[in-house]
Amino acid sequence: MTDLTPLALPAWAVPTAPRRQAVEEHCVSIRAAWWREELDRRELPGERPAGPSLTRAEVWAPADDVFTLLWRTLAWGCGSHLRQSARRLDSIAEDVDAARALLTEAAAVSRVDPARAFALMRPGRLNTFRFFGPSFFTKFLYFAGGGEPDHPCLILDRVVATALREHCGWESLHRIGPWPAVTYERYCSLLARWARTGGHAADEIEFTLFTRGHLRL
Repeated sequence: MTDLTPLALPAWAVPTAPRRQAVEEHCVSIRAAWWREELDRRELPGERPAGPSLTRAEVWAPADDVFTLLWRTLAWGCGSHLRQSARRLDSIAEDVDAARALLTEAAAVSRVDPARAFALMRPGRLNTFRFFGPSFFTKFLYFAGGGEPDHPCLILDRVVATALREHCGWESLHRIGPWPAVTYERYCSLLARWARTGGHAADEIEFTLFTRGHLRL
């Protein structure tokens, strides 16, 4: 494994905009009508996404039910591309009570232990919910933090992973995953260190790795 100790945040990935502008207002267009129809058809619980878009702040806003957070996360994560979304909903619908219990536990654990939270969603070589892999469930673990700047769980997807591998020196990091829990823990710790050093929140760095890293793919 790459020794992450000497890795420093590249100048191009240093956040420049205020967190509110860059992170909280990060907006994605969604297909709300599709989510309402598909969730209703499966009689799944939780508040449905309503508007034409979601910001990060709207996703992590307080919710009465863990499924409300999940649907917001999935809608934001998918945007206008719904590939495999129906299959994800089918996987949740197979056992709603078990899904509620697992998601509630993962959301709580995400606030203190990224590796354990990750392992709840992917306990071995398979994801707990089919078609709901790390690129999506780390979004859920991140949003479960309610927008707290020091929340330890962060989003890890192929764009961020590729930016870290190709442009930040993490040569052992697989570009597209799936990643084991220990890798996720190392990732969250690395960005937390960079954030402390630069006086930022870790999700600001994740955002710059995604947006500016995307331009470098």
